[in-house]
Amino acid sequence: MSKKLYLLISILVVFSLALMACSSDSTTQSTDEAGNGQENGQANESANNASDYPSRTIEIYVGHGAGGGTDIFARTIGELLEDILGVNINVVNLEGAGGVIAKEHVANQPADGYTIAAISSFPVSTALGTNPAGLDVLTPIARVQADTYTIMVRSDQFEDLDEFLKYAEENPGQVRIGGVSTGSMDEINAARFIDATGLDMAYVPFDGSGDMQAALLGGHVEAILEELGPVIDYVDSGEIKPIIVFAEERLDEFPDVPTTVENGWDLTQGVERGFAIHIDTPQEIIDLLEDAIRQAYETEAYKEHEKQRYLHLREGWLGSQEYREKLEQDIAIYREVIQQLESQ
Repeated sequence: MSKKLYLLISILVVFSLALMACSSDSTTQSTDEAGNGQENGQANESANNASDYPSRTIEIYVGHGAGGGTDIFARTIGELLEDILGVNINVVNLEGAGGVIAKEHVANQPADGYTIAAISSFPVSTALGTNPAGLDVLTPIARVQADTYTIMVRSDQFEDLDEFLKYAEENPGQVRIGGVSTGSMDEINAARFIDATGLDMAYVPFDGSGDMQAALLGGHVEAILEELGPVIDYVDSGEIKPIIVFAEERLDEFPDVPTTVENGWDLTQGVERGFAIHIDTPQEIIDLLEDAIRQAYETEAYKEHEKQRYLHLREGWLGSQEYREKLEQDIAIYREVIQQLESQ
């Protein structure tokens, strides 16, 4: 490019920028005089959208596979929300990266209330730094479930916790504990359990709960970190059984199964499931969704679902603000846990 041509282009660019600046100043002055600028227009548009909300299908994105706890949670609440909100609720499984891909997708959609994330491993992925859609991008709507972890084994392989731990001690490096995803609640809590036992065991990640359960039944892993609900049919049939519960007190339904706390292990964290949405969503829409989810949570149908899947063991409900505070606390806790595990 010649120097003259380069100079001419530079002059044109500067001139264009100057015209744009003048046009912007003129527009700003005009809108200031009219008292009805672009920001007010956007605010009015958001208010109109909120007043008409919802008017079409709402999509709930699940970052884990079909048949797992988060998937069942989203579909159960989604079905109840259809009656409450009067629109279709479409649940979409978008697996990968411990649920991060689904959250990223929701964060990149318009902040209009029609795209929601079902979250479960949010605190861990945020603490690990693998979740770019943190609380500065997504805001919680409500927490619905506070689930309870267990270690599950095949009933024909181990009688109880003592036999399982003895086998692990006698076969270092041979015991595999399955969980859902890497960088997830499952991986961190499995690591904490292995660290607490002081034994040489390995964590094996699976894409979804169904794959993990199949691996246990097929003898590809010796145990899985799982909640009671997703495997209750296998438990009732006698194929799978819990050998320890991550809780302070024994469960009435399983009085013979010991807890982590009675073994001297401070492991009581469980998967907490709720919903989050783009942080720029109008507050009126967030409030409306929180109220609708609360109504779904209080229905007889959901309460029956809670009991059938052992979700009633801990109080699940937290509103938007309380849930945000809880997530902030959990993120801080897991950051500390992760630092401790990395330093060992």
